[in-house]
Amino acid sequence: MTIQAEIERRLRLKIPPWLWRELERAGLIGAWELAADAKEEREALADIRKFIKHFMQPKAQSGTVYSTSALARAFVAMQAREISEQLPLVEQDEWLYPLRVLRERYLQGAFIPLEQVPDWLRQHLTDGKPLPSTWLAIAPQAESRVLEAIRNRQPVVLEHGEVLKGEARCETLHYDKVYAVRFDGALYCLWQAVQALVRVCGWDERDAIEFALCNRIPEGLAIKVKLEWNLTSGLSFVSVRVPLYLKPEEVAQVYSQVRRANKRKARYKGISEFTARFVRFVEAYRLQHPRAKWKAIIAEWNRQHPQEPISEKRARSLITNYPRSLRLIANQVQVEIEAWG
Repeated sequence: MTIQAEIERRLRLKIPPWLWRELERAGLIGAWELAADAKEEREALADIRKFIKHFMQPKAQSGTVYSTSALARAFVAMQAREISEQLPLVEQDEWLYPLRVLRERYLQGAFIPLEQVPDWLRQHLTDGKPLPSTWLAIAPQAESRVLEAIRNRQPVVLEHGEVLKGEARCETLHYDKVYAVRFDGALYCLWQAVQALVRVCGWDERDAIEFALCNRIPEGLAIKVKLEWNLTSGLSFVSVRVPLYLKPEEVAQVYSQVRRANKRKARYKGISEFTARFVRFVEAYRLQHPRAKWKAIIAEWNRQHPQEPISEKRARSLITNYPRSLRLIANQVQVEIEAWG
């Protein structure tokens, strides 16, 4: 028995080749091989199980594609011009005010060239004060006391057990890389303007940054795409957020673009519609009759589908190739591991 077969037997699960390579790269297989006694073996197996469990957690990945139809391009140009016309008139506390401050105070009325955006972001990294932001979940019994102290601008002391959860946060800008934002500096002003543009106009963050700094009109409207995959079930899903005006054929083009980007072919390979329907029938029949023989299964198919009966010759081919059909269907549906990196 091979090492992999023995570990699979002990863990009672099948380890795919890509995951076995990751286990070897992490040194976990070597640790199991070098175990000096049964206790060390159990510890090594526990580490392997923990590693596998981590990889099998559901994961998600978000991205952006664009609606660059003539309608979308025209609409974002209208948005950009309307913002520019309103900007000189906006006052403090209005959503466009940070953009006005950014352009008047930090750009001084002169836009920067597109290729200089990264340099400008790096130049202003140290502007302003550090922005330590901590989020606390406070127990209900302490909430009124804390709010009262804040309203009165008084210090408050939280007792043990009154803080249920804490999380340190830092605002960021994303433009090829991540830029940390400090309080009351140029990047903080830009961050506020970008958040407003993203929220109100539906633009992508990169487009909002380029409009704020360069007065560049986006090429189209951002379409948000979220990919989710679960290695335990082997399934992957895509959620696409599109503008309501988008035509059905344009939505289909976006979906095709996402599939191609994630190494999914437009057509299924090696599986006809008939074969897929036959597999569905066989699996459903065997669910109700676990010990059913092929002869009974084919007979029941012919009884239920008199319009497309299976001949003896075709039955032999379907039965011989049935394991291959199951593999082909699984390969079409399940996650392509390499595509997710």
